[in-house]
Amino acid sequence: MKNKNPLYVVKGQNVEQAKGLWDLLVKKLDLEPVINFMMGFFQMLLEQVKTYPALVMVKNMLDEWIAQILPKLQGFMGMLRA
Repeated sequence: MKNKNPLYVVKGQNVEQAKGLWDLLVKKLDLEPVINFMMGFFQMLLEQVKTYPALVMVKNMLDEWIAQILPKLQGFMGMLRA
């Protein structure tokens, strides 16, 4: 089904269609390399988990990062809606 009101990102001479608000932000702020790096880092980190204590350590580290990032992301998304 074709989107009746698609979102577009203009970067210089290039115009790309965004699939949603998150995709629009990622493309507009050029965050694709950062996200790819973080995904690779998390994949490498999880590949190292061989025991339950290592899993708990990784989970605690990820929980701490999310607790720091989530309020900032929610504030940013609130600014966009206003």
